[in-house]
Amino acid sequence: MRKIWVSYLGLLDNHPLVTKSLSTGFLMGTGDILAQRLEHKLKESENKDGKSKFKLNYKRVMTMSTVGIFYSGPMLHYWYKSLDIMVKGEGRSVIIKKMLIDQLLFAPVAIGGFMTVTNFINNKGELKNLENFTRELFYAVKINWLIWPAAQIINFSLVPPNLRVLYSSIISIFWGMFLSHISFDKDHHIHNQNKIKEIN
Repeated sequence: MRKIWVSYLGLLDNHPLVTKSLSTGFLMGTGDILAQRLEHKLKESENKDGKSKFKLNYKRVMTMSTVGIFYSGPMLHYWYKSLDIMVKGEGRSVIIKKMLIDQLLFAPVAIGGFMTVTNFINNKGELKNLENFTRELFYAVKINWLIWPAAQIINFSLVPPNLRVLYSSIISIFWGMFLSHISFDKDHHIHNQNKIKEIN
């Protein structure tokens, strides 16, 4: 295990963008597999007819992995580098500034971009209804703010710069389960419209 880790660190030094992008793609694909299994279990519990066989949607996994490799991974790589340039120094105030910039400026744009890309792929070049998209984005950003501020404080205070994308990608296994669910579950929007109104 130590040899694998040392090899990974070597790849990060020599090929940072490619290594981070591939890692993000792998972890986002993993998150989608877990999301599909969870969705299957939830539907099983609602189905009175008994258990049904789980069938993995490989196209969905490949979509999430591809988005991770070509969108999320590169975006996080360049964002963290830019953030270190924008907010220099160390200490509690620097960490808080980075977290606030990340969550108030970057997170809504990143989530909106992710949902746009996946919706575009799912609908074969046609974007979903703008009103539905806006509601889902607003809902996703609010859930994001329950998880990521604390995670990013840890990221900016304890994690070395070259491992920040990996750290975010590991957290995103669980976050990606949520994003994957709202991006792919056909019944999600209808089922959650009332919840979104309650949050508002």
